[in-house]
Amino acid sequence: MKERHTIRKPAARGLLFAAMCLLSSCSLNRTAARVTSGVIDNGLPAVFSEDDPQYAKEALPANLQLMEILLKSDPDNKKLLVDAAQGFCGYALMFLEDESPGRASGFYARGEAYSARALKGAALSDAKRAEVPQLFWHTFCKALYININRDKPEALAELPAIEPAIEKLLELDPSYYHNGPQTLMGAFYSIRPKMFGGDPEKAKAHFELSLKDTGEGFLLNRFMYAKMAAVAAQDQELFERLLNSVISAEPAAGDTRLANEVAKIKAEKLLEKKDELF
Repeated sequence: MKERHTIRKPAARGLLFAAMCLLSSCSLNRTAARVTSGVIDNGLPAVFSEDDPQYAKEALPANLQLMEILLKSDPDNKKLLVDAAQGFCGYALMFLEDESPGRASGFYARGEAYSARALKGAALSDAKRAEVPQLFWHTFCKALYININRDKPEALAELPAIEPAIEKLLELDPSYYHNGPQTLMGAFYSIRPKMFGGDPEKAKAHFELSLKDTGEGFLLNRFMYAKMAAVAAQDQELFERLLNSVISAEPAAGDTRLANEVAKIKAEKLLEKKDELF
């Protein structure tokens, strides 16, 4: 990454500072927690708009810890639970999975637990569009936990349980989080062994849908397509084409900037492993 000489806006650390200022002015009770959680929720787009992955990697843990502190005072705050689930799962995917899969597994498990609390044990058949965020992050965390623990039978045993949840998400809002449900279904068919219903071609079809509309500019969709479906199908040409398109893309400003910058870094590293995968 090129050296930067511009004065930076301290997005993530500024968010933490603002939140702690609120907490210092009153006791850490439910009211204060809710006010502060609103600051966090409104400030997350600034965090995800960060264009320096290393800066975000260093700053985000303090904000995740603050969310956990707030949840001690307001354990049923649904918005904060969803933000925590997204934060822990996103951090694990972007910054831990490649170098420390054990830590990533722990973060995925924490994200899954927070989103499960937001769901409050609601029956999947009764899920409404308003429950899409917590259902999506719960399924996302579980799917990625399973993916990096494929060598553990107990993890693979949980795989069939995520299919109904993904189908529900596709029914309620297939475009949520840059076509995230389509990416999840693509991942499902990629992870699942062929003898138990895995299907690389179906995986590719869902990943193709993930690249439509807003998903087109979300480079993590293309990266996941290459890492999962292209490898599962042993389609080296597709693998290289997708990763090269991620690497050559020019990330636009906005709340996908951080994920896109990370996708470019991860794509370069994955492309170096081509000979190991094919």
